[in-house]
Amino acid sequence: MFLHRATLSGGRAPEPGEAIRVAVDAGRRNAIQRHHTVTHLLHWALHEVVSHEATQKGSFVGPDKLTFDFNSAALTPTQVRDIEKLVNERIVENAGVSWIETPYAGVKSRTDVMQFFGDKYGDTVRVVQIGGRAGSLDGYSMELCGGTHTRATGEIGLFRIVSEAAIASGVRRIEAVAGLSAWELADVEKERLKTLAIKLNAPVGEVERKLDALLAQQKELEKSLKAVQQREAVGRAKDLLAGAETINGTPAIIANLGIADGDTLQGIADALKSQFKGVIVLGGSVAGDGGPGAVSLVASVTPEFTQKVQAGKIIQAIAPVIGGKGGGKSDNARGGGKDAAKLDEALAQAKRLLATT
Repeated sequence: MFLHRATLSGGRAPEPGEAIRVAVDAGRRNAIQRHHTVTHLLHWALHEVVSHEATQKGSFVGPDKLTFDFNSAALTPTQVRDIEKLVNERIVENAGVSWIETPYAGVKSRTDVMQFFGDKYGDTVRVVQIGGRAGSLDGYSMELCGGTHTRATGEIGLFRIVSEAAIASGVRRIEAVAGLSAWELADVEKERLKTLAIKLNAPVGEVERKLDALLAQQKELEKSLKAVQQREAVGRAKDLLAGAETINGTPAIIANLGIADGDTLQGIADALKSQFKGVIVLGGSVAGDGGPGAVSLVASVTPEFTQKVQAGKIIQAIAPVIGGKGGGKSDNARGGGKDAAKLDEALAQAKRLLATT
């Protein structure tokens, strides 16, 4: 017996004895069937590839996708590929999908019939079987399930794993698609690859080679840029040496370098430490889109003065002035903020800190 609840168009309830026509959305139902049946295959393949200890913790089956939650460590790319391949092999063989209703007492102790042991079942249960002889409970996949399914695995069409990721401690989630949803995913990826090939000005078959060449070229350019930046840092360090001062007995170089990011400041500070013994505090900013952008601070203290003043404490004291925070070790620390207009005020605070130390 089936009970259906319905609301007629306009929000009214049907009158007793009123004749109504009910129709199943066949396209939607078939898509759900494909995703539901392939979830059983996925569960089976997970046991084959990973472990029988990888047990189901939840699932969702819809017309557009499925999700399957299970307890396990992260899967390797090879395991994901092997699961996907194994499921598709079972789809291609077009094994029969059958189900029977049977007394629960006869299957509850069978380890080859998957079930949620925390759930309560009635006296009669429905077992969905893939493979084997219909009704014989000898398939390679057997689960207690009341859902709608395909009549054979070939109806699933195609199976693709979209992602595998953690959703909780020790619990992973596979998101996958089947049938037309899998074809649509393949089509999107194909078009994306074509677009990438056009941007790289290379045939699709040569995309990987062309990309490797570009990455190698980028690596060489980055190496050359780093060498230029190091030479520039040495040059700016020499200029800053001329402005060194002594504050309360501590040699110090404290300067606003204008347009400079944190890495540039750090490179200059490192270059200074080879020629200068004392405290170095440098600040700079990089303009953002339509705004002042990020402000960076770097403090370095050579070993001879770390007992007297620590770089981390300097940054912790002056970073709030520019609306930021930071920290680090006694010999080197970094910080940042958003208020470039107060950078000089922050550097002045560093001088006052040294004057009282």
